[in-house]
Amino acid sequence: MAEVKPSHSLIGATLAQDVNNEYGLLLLPAGAVLHQSDIRLLEAHQVQNIHISDHGSEPEMPLPVLHWSEVQAARQYVQAVQQTKGLFQQIASGTVPPLKQFNDAFYPLLDQVLQRWGFLRFIYLKEGTDNYTYRHSLNVGIVAALIGKLLGRSEQDIYFLGQSGLLHDVGKMMIPDELLNKPGRLSDAEYAIMKQHTKYGYKLLQSMEDASELMALCALLHHERMDGTGYPQARSNDSLPFECQIISVADVFDAICTDRVYRRGTSPFEAAHILWEQACTGKLNPLIVSRFIHYIVLLYVGSKAVLSNGDDVEIIMIHTDEPMRPLVRRGEEFLDLRQHRQLHIHKMIS
Repeated sequence: MAEVKPSHSLIGATLAQDVNNEYGLLLLPAGAVLHQSDIRLLEAHQVQNIHISDHGSEPEMPLPVLHWSEVQAARQYVQAVQQTKGLFQQIASGTVPPLKQFNDAFYPLLDQVLQRWGFLRFIYLKEGTDNYTYRHSLNVGIVAALIGKLLGRSEQDIYFLGQSGLLHDVGKMMIPDELLNKPGRLSDAEYAIMKQHTKYGYKLLQSMEDASELMALCALLHHERMDGTGYPQARSNDSLPFECQIISVADVFDAICTDRVYRRGTSPFEAAHILWEQACTGKLNPLIVSRFIHYIVLLYVGSKAVLSNGDDVEIIMIHTDEPMRPLVRRGEEFLDLRQHRQLHIHKMIS
């Protein structure tokens, strides 16, 4: 086993040990055979040294046993969606399950997500509106927990953020299905009814066994904004608990990326751009947004995407000055999206 600096001369070499980023999330597993996109990923994360297997030797952690495939990820994700759906439907029927039952459905998935760098990429390749409410709840829990990890919060705080994200929209179980699934724009009267889900969620979580007051506040306040323009109480700045501010960022991000009955989702790059605009205009916490954007854009180095003009590209490099407008490769041509302002990354592809 040799310890070396990542370089393109290592393409085809085999990793002898896992490579993690600065937040402890897995970038590449032991046993991975390095490709050009992997080298770019390591360089983007400023990884200084990696361990390469000697010729003919086995990696210290064998790939066939420990590598986590997208098939496994899909199976675990779908199972969590179905379990969450069942629990939410119990609430719609008038029974509030204890928090432990939600944890049992969510924690096995969250444990995997918090160890693996690429899981979020898998979530936002999925298209369609099936089970949107439950997928959105699960996704917000995942994203909120990841943000907590990126911010260096304790393990207890990270799992609390996951729980709170998972349950932030539980009040929608009290909203009529015809409004939740309406394909067109809500009328003013319908929107007024929809906004009540924050208050319903607060009351439901106050009644849930083992749920805390802060968790109930995250359901109540996730549509509040730092400048006081949100609802239901028009709170602002320090009157908003920091945990609620994290849930708000996770909620906005997933709502933009995920297909909904009335519009298609867009790329995480476009979502990151909108988050940054909302941070700059005082609606979302810029500390939370900037840390999360840094994570999101680096996540997609080496990934395939579709530009707004329909062209397939590969994301090559992230610019520190404009991370949402990366250098991409289209065939043999390189495009710097900072210089092509009419183009943007429309969606990611596998």
